[in-house]
Amino acid sequence: MQRRQVTEQRPVSWLFGLTYLLANLTGNSVLLPVIIFLIPYQVNLLDPTAHVTSLALVQSIGAIFALLSTPLAGAISDRTRAHFGKRRLWLFVHMLCACTALLLLRFAPTILLIVIGWSLLQFFGGALLTVLQAIIPDRVPLNQRGLISALVGLAIPLAAVLGGLVIAVIFRKDYPAAYYPLIGGLAISIMLFLLVYRKEANVDQSPPPFHLKAFLARFWVDPRRHPDFSWAFITRLLLFLGYFAVATYIQYYIKDGIHYEQIFPGKKVLDGTLAVQSIETLFILICSFGAGWLSDRLGRRKPIVIAAALLVMSALLTPAVLPTWNGVQLFAALLGAGYGAYLAVDTALITQVLPSAADYGRDLGLINLALSIPLILSPLLGGLLINSLGYSSLFIAGAGMALLSAIMVLPIKSVR
Repeated sequence: MQRRQVTEQRPVSWLFGLTYLLANLTGNSVLLPVIIFLIPYQVNLLDPTAHVTSLALVQSIGAIFALLSTPLAGAISDRTRAHFGKRRLWLFVHMLCACTALLLLRFAPTILLIVIGWSLLQFFGGALLTVLQAIIPDRVPLNQRGLISALVGLAIPLAAVLGGLVIAVIFRKDYPAAYYPLIGGLAISIMLFLLVYRKEANVDQSPPPFHLKAFLARFWVDPRRHPDFSWAFITRLLLFLGYFAVATYIQYYIKDGIHYEQIFPGKKVLDGTLAVQSIETLFILICSFGAGWLSDRLGRRKPIVIAAALLVMSALLTPAVLPTWNGVQLFAALLGAGYGAYLAVDTALITQVLPSAADYGRDLGLINLALSIPLILSPLLGGLLINSLGYSSLFIAGAGMALLSAIMVLPIKSVR
């Protein structure tokens, strides 16, 4: 039977929510705008004839490091007992390392150095976000988790759009110089959150003695004992497989699929990419808060997660049916609505199926593998489909995965 730990938690303040949003916003800003705007731009400059294949290589190798970092970061922070705090210490360390990786990417003159820089950024940026997520079950009561989880979901598209605005507008004449405000924003926001989040749970309790075999065994969660955790993992894995297969190549689809620069002379592909991200973010803003509030109000997660996954499916099908600029804009609106609702409520659902209250960081690190694995596989799958069958096959495959994701929510029993 699924085991859940319930502890008494005081409501969090608006200041906590605001600084938590900023920390998640900048944490995502050093990942999303970099891979959506900057790295595709840099790869296209360095390897214009094979940019699809080179981008797939950069993405997939980097994602392997994210795959390694997320469970390790959660488990290590669970065991840490320091005066500075078990989560606070690692937020500071990961922030410093991520800033260093951004500097390397800023000056990378070859595809190899882009691979190295992105791999380091994936490792430490993913670790930072994992530790941030572990704070929700640590500190946030159940009746506020829908709203706080919506802030986490909101940070993802906002990071893409705000980062895109900084890159496309302010640094239009020198795109790589945009790495500097990303570094400064991350450092400032993490320090602000550390000033607000000063009281941590269990920092005075000694962890059990360290044994390597026992430590490694903790990364296995028996699906027979914790089936809901396993189903939650599978449904997130499938949705992100479809989503990232498409998201990885959206800039190249705008360039090569609908020929944006021919439709709008004088415009750049990054302008079209920014427009798509802005539309998506507008609908995420509306639907993530709406879905999070409704989920808390009704005390139900599953129906909203299922509806959101089906909306993502519809969005991913749209460019295959309507391969025009209008189709891309409709795709962005539907995807924003579905993805925003999904991120907000699925995150809240996941916090209710974690196997152990003593291992929130580890469990969320394992759940985040459902994000890391698609970041490895989706670029390879997407590149293969584009090179062999064209962009339409990419959108159809992504939609099929979103449909399977919706179906896999149904077996979850311990959450309504």
